[in-house]
Amino acid sequence: MVNYTEWIVFNLFVIIVLAFDLYWSRGKIYDFKSSIIWTLIWTALAGIVNIWFFVQDGSLLQGHETGITFLTAYIAERALSFDNLFVFIVIFQFFKIPSKLQPLALTYGIVGALVARAVFIAIGSAILSLFSWIMVVMGAFLIYTGFKIALIGEEDVDPERNILFRIAKKFFRMTDQFQGSKFISRDSSGKMILTPLFLVIVVLASTDVVFAIDSIPTVFGITQDLFIIWSSNMMAVVGMRPLYFLIQEIQNQFRFLKYGLGFILIFIGAKMGIEYFHLFHISIYISLGIIVGVVAGSILISSLIPEKNDSKSRKN
Repeated sequence: MVNYTEWIVFNLFVIIVLAFDLYWSRGKIYDFKSSIIWTLIWTALAGIVNIWFFVQDGSLLQGHETGITFLTAYIAERALSFDNLFVFIVIFQFFKIPSKLQPLALTYGIVGALVARAVFIAIGSAILSLFSWIMVVMGAFLIYTGFKIALIGEEDVDPERNILFRIAKKFFRMTDQFQGSKFISRDSSGKMILTPLFLVIVVLASTDVVFAIDSIPTVFGITQDLFIIWSSNMMAVVGMRPLYFLIQEIQNQFRFLKYGLGFILIFIGAKMGIEYFHLFHISIYISLGIIVGVVAGSILISSLIPEKNDSKSRKN
């Protein structure tokens, strides 16, 4: 039975904190210290939501189980959001977006991520309710994606190969100059032309869809509780703004995270298949331990092993 009260309360909470973030930090570029502080604040807000799950329904046993499940899903989705933000950085660098416009573009990217995840959660839930065997397909997709990330390596992100980018460049008149926050401007003859910011939003939107395709099967592999899926995704996404500026400063600390993410996707994909065929049950505590250990280990290894290019540049 759906508890509409918790849905209403949580969504009001998300709307309030997101509205505050968009209003207070509009046009704001976080420095290193501020990005750390606000990343911790958003993580603490997710912690408050997690505590809510631990104490809900007045049942310690049920609250304990749902609390651990939310924490597992949140950490997995938070880790996947890192990859999302790395791509944002590449896109912004490609288009040479002025620093003062990056917060605005980032806002569109975050809102797009929220919308894409909401759509895919709804689609995924509807499909699973009709065809439970889709879990196996999702699991196989995650295993393939995990091996591709960890072993084959992802191709460099090139916005010029983005199909929506190509369509926009082919069928619309464009200018190479940013016109502030405008998507549409006018040339010397008064005719309408699109600005580079329009292309940025188009590429960000398609990127959000691609990452939602990876993200949603992952969280369905952890739990099929729709409220936990929704809330863990929302809390992982709403705090992406300061995290973006933090990652900009310390990208080398996450060099090996893609291998960890690949392993996590493979693990969750295998878990989906194993549990669908009732081979054995993998406890949520084991899942949490593996995900936390892999994410922390990937970041630790990135910190301990210097990048070869850095050492070479120092010698020169």
